[in-house]
Amino acid sequence: MKQADQIIELLSDTSFPQVVLLDGAWGSGKTHFINNHLIDRIEQQFQQQVYFFSLYGISSIDDFRDKIISLSLTDQEEASVFAKYFSKAVDGVANNLGERGVGAVLSGAAGAYKYKLYGELDNCVLILDDLERVSDGKLIKNILGECLSLAESKDIKVVFVANEEKLDCKNDIEKVFADKYKFNFTHEEVVAILKGTYESIDDKLANELLLNITSIDSRNIRVLKRAIAKFTRIKSEIEKIDNVILDQALSRVLGDIIRICCAKFEHGFSKEKIIDAIDTRVIRQMTKDTEEVENSEYEKLDNIFSDSFYGVNEKLISYCCDGLYEFDDLKEELNLPIKQTLLDAMKSMWVQNQLTEDEFKNGVELLEGVISTATDINAYEWFSICDTYIYMLDNKIIAPSKYSREELLDMCKNAEISRFTVPVVQDSFDHDFRTHFYDQEVSKLYYAKKDELDILAKENKNSEFSKKFTKSWSNVQNEAHQNLMHTPIYQDIGVDVMKDALLSWSNEDLFQFVRFNKHRYRFNNIQDFFEPEIEALKNISAMLVVLRDELGFGLKVANIGEIHACFVDAYSRMETNLGRKKANVDENAS
Repeated sequence: MKQADQIIELLSDTSFPQVVLLDGAWGSGKTHFINNHLIDRIEQQFQQQVYFFSLYGISSIDDFRDKIISLSLTDQEEASVFAKYFSKAVDGVANNLGERGVGAVLSGAAGAYKYKLYGELDNCVLILDDLERVSDGKLIKNILGECLSLAESKDIKVVFVANEEKLDCKNDIEKVFADKYKFNFTHEEVVAILKGTYESIDDKLANELLLNITSIDSRNIRVLKRAIAKFTRIKSEIEKIDNVILDQALSRVLGDIIRICCAKFEHGFSKEKIIDAIDTRVIRQMTKDTEEVENSEYEKLDNIFSDSFYGVNEKLISYCCDGLYEFDDLKEELNLPIKQTLLDAMKSMWVQNQLTEDEFKNGVELLEGVISTATDINAYEWFSICDTYIYMLDNKIIAPSKYSREELLDMCKNAEISRFTVPVVQDSFDHDFRTHFYDQEVSKLYYAKKDELDILAKENKNSEFSKKFTKSWSNVQNEAHQNLMHTPIYQDIGVDVMKDALLSWSNEDLFQFVRFNKHRYRFNNIQDFFEPEIEALKNISAMLVVLRDELGFGLKVANIGEIHACFVDAYSRMETNLGRKKANVDENAS
């Protein structure tokens, strides 16, 4: 291995005391490299005994020397010699080392005898790990000085292993070390280590692992081991599910788990921040008003999760971050790809390549039939099929026959809205997070048609939503969180419905309603989303003052007060922001 060869080269240079720093970040694989590659190479090259131990827990320079003596005696198995040295000097020391062990005997040894043993130390290589974990800066300097003295006066070579960024004694480092070697494994070497460690990583998954860690530039072996351990359990469960497109499912889940674990354990983001960044990514791309410090954090997380077209399930995030395995149905909760029909296969470029020629030919005809004749179909389904067909035309997967690109775009533009199903709720919003279009023109035409469908959906659902809203907030809570977090609604609910609801709700409903609204209005440019609500919020706020006075005291009164404060703050900020915008427009115009 080239890293071992380079360190051997540094240790072979006798023009300076042979003290070398092996510098590498936490989790970079330094310990694995030393145990599996470096020690054998050093012993072969120099024909010297290697003593490798951690400095963590060393409390004094005498403690450091005792550790070296203890290791050297243990390795040489010179129990008889050791007993001879100490039998006369240490009162009450057992000659039988098995009773107390080398360390216990050594701790009671007279200083002169320990010095004699330490003075005879020669012809060896010390590899000292975790230098940065020695808590006392003065002790670090003493250990560095001691090792420099050993290297200058004897045939002893010393390799310190540390993360230099965590060391404060920069001047001492420059004085002591003949050279420094910046250690890291390549992405390919990391994958080879992990593949050799985990049976669950076969050749295909090793390739997927390489793609993922290269994409996010992660080489932290400790974090990746944690990720693969998490993945291994889920893999065993996915393999039991019928009709799963296994390689595609495992590829997607492996990628998501790696990204979550790297965000959490390598970069230190909280579970809540990860969820927030994923949930708000599309919204944030529409606005630039987020605070600069938040932008830098979001930017890092967006880079980590940029290749995840499907969104990341919160249960998967909790499983990776907290170890809580709370899945009830992996197929549904992880949106695993299922090969149910030929049409499903044709909508996936991955699965298309697994079809026979006859299956693919029949699949093309099936797509053409859906495009031309399908009615009562979900709009996203139909537009995504058109998008798939255009992708195949553009990439010469199929030759123009029944449809050309121009004809399909014209069909998308002029599609009658009556051929599509009108959703009871605005379920198409979730597609923004879970899927994508290959062709931007198709995407624009879809969202234009979606706007028309959303208007119809809104008209169809308002009366039903109001009924459920009045009965209980818990009846509409999921819909509100999933579809209405950034959609104006209170102008449609109105004062009377709101009053009836608040009077009928439980204290728990009111408490959760307060939380919903505080989160809903927490960002800066709320006027871009909720301007239609301004007058409704004013009217509802006036009603809340009267209602609170009528009720007098209690938990419900306190929660109504919270809602009132939230609504007043929301419409006040919107009016202020809109006024500021108007002033800026007027100023620019002049």
